[in-house]
Amino acid sequence: MPPSSPTLTHPIQRVSFHHSSGLSSAVDVTHLSELRAREMNHSPYAPTRLAFHLVQFVTEGHGTHWVDFERVTLRAGDLLHIRPDQVHAFDADARHEARLLMFLPDALRQTHLVSARLRRLDRVVRPEAGDFRLLVQLLEYLGHLNAEAVEMQPDAVAPHVLGALLAGLTSLLAAQEPTVDVTTQRYEALTRAFETHLDAHLATSRSPAWYAAVLDTTPRTLARACHRTRGQAPKRLIDLRVGLEARRLLATTSDTVEAIGLALGFSEATNFVKFFKRIGAMTPEAFRQSQK
Repeated sequence: MPPSSPTLTHPIQRVSFHHSSGLSSAVDVTHLSELRAREMNHSPYAPTRLAFHLVQFVTEGHGTHWVDFERVTLRAGDLLHIRPDQVHAFDADARHEARLLMFLPDALRQTHLVSARLRRLDRVVRPEAGDFRLLVQLLEYLGHLNAEAVEMQPDAVAPHVLGALLAGLTSLLAAQEPTVDVTTQRYEALTRAFETHLDAHLATSRSPAWYAAVLDTTPRTLARACHRTRGQAPKRLIDLRVGLEARRLLATTSDTVEAIGLALGFSEATNFVKFFKRIGAMTPEAFRQSQK
């Protein structure tokens, strides 16, 4: 039997961070099986946007997870990162086991990490078996802090352990990527900053020049950076990101096409419809019907 698709007839759920042990720590660790058995005021199998980062460390079996309209296949030894800006859903038919790492964006600042580094975790990652075991050991230590520490102040210690874990992940990713020159590294940093600002100002502007000014660079430099690192012009990256958000809202809310267009910065519904047809080769209503 194929995995069941998440229900797309309800608005996107907004889920805030609640520590499973009631601590004030911005970092939490739990088992996927515990999450499935937990009584919650939302469904983990419906489209959800989190207020925190979620990383699955798959420890047993195989299964699937839904991320922005795509079914992601997982098996033991895999890592999957869900960012707060993404729409995801657990698969009701999946039976794999995983350790779940959840942390607020603020936890990154506490460990002096830049959140844009986590964009490198935008796909399923499969470390070597030994590296995976070491990462899980760090994760288990985070879990023990939550369960056992009293005088050690887990709220203060956990972010630093998280920093070590994420540093290990990003170093693994760096080792898997080809060596790049200094110019490409600089362009990569600029492109990630552009993507971060794009997420934060999605409805503010669709002008590459506006983002270049915010980033204190020139439109030409931004264009070179995006072409070098993403193979796309800044305008194309902006359109793709706005189009993705439009599909999310059309598929998972009952808002009118006009309201969705306004929320994304289009002053007229007709302009939004023209934009969506150019990006997705169909009207917003046709896409919405195709998702029901």
